[in-house]
Amino acid sequence: MPESLLDQTRRMIEGLKDGKFVEGMEEFYADDAVNEEPDGARIVGKAAIIANEKKVLEQVAAYHGCEVRSIGVGEDDGQGNGVTFAEYKLTVDMKDGGKFNPDQVQVTRWKDGRAVHIKFYYNPDFS
Repeated sequence: MPESLLDQTRRMIEGLKDGKFVEGMEEFYADDAVNEEPDGARIVGKAAIIANEKKVLEQVAAYHGCEVRSIGVGEDDGQGNGVTFAEYKLTVDMKDGGKFNPDQVQVTRWKDGRAVHIKFYYNPDFS
């Protein structure tokens, strides 16, 4: 029996606490995954998503962690298909002196046990 989507989402989000952003993408994302930001910007393809994440991480001065607030499942057919969500707060200091500390919700659509569409909801005017 495949791992439940709730358990997969828990493992993926728990990795954020340890700063395992790229590792989580490598493990959970489908090759044709799509990341979508609050402004509608989309990155298509696991390789492109990971390349972008590495560029972002190069700008990080200090990562203080991730406070997970809730994780849930909206739909799970037991075969790796469905929708999950996670609510969390990241705390990041950027090299340019800025902060990236959004209260964020991530909605993940799964197909065959892989994340195929990941949409992030947060206020882009965070501080």
